[in-house]
Amino acid sequence: MDVSHSATPSPHDLAGHWRLLRFVYRWPDGRELAPLGDVDGQLCYLLGADEAPERMAVQVVARQRPPFDMTSEASLAAHFKSGFAYGGRWTLEEDRIHHDIDMASLPFWEGSRLTRTVRLQDDRLTLTTDQPSPQLPEGGYVTVLEWRR
Repeated sequence: MDVSHSATPSPHDLAGHWRLLRFVYRWPDGRELAPLGDVDGQLCYLLGADEAPERMAVQVVARQRPPFDMTSEASLAAHFKSGFAYGGRWTLEEDRIHHDIDMASLPFWEGSRLTRTVRLQDDRLTLTTDQPSPQLPEGGYVTVLEWRR
């Protein structure tokens, strides 16, 4: 499939399993920060059958995490900060995808809508947003997540 960034993808173009290539914050001057360092992740977009809504799930984790010590509050906090996951419904409106979250590793995302701009080209999916992230709430950057089938 060859869908350029100028074409509007359809739900069928996005449906399926995606592997995370990059997760960065990018400022207008071109500077980038990878908040979790080297990452791994997966994203699944499922199409609804009949009257069922489309569903999605995403998980992103840092590849380099310290040894886990279940008895240590600091270890628990470090592991909680080393990734995120959420799931819910999704809808596509032209080049914007909305994730309506019903469960998440970050409780304040539950019940919220996360909107991303979609760019699909060949087997690469790029989702971007200028909504501030919980890791860097002051904003001023664009979050970029690059995925591949």
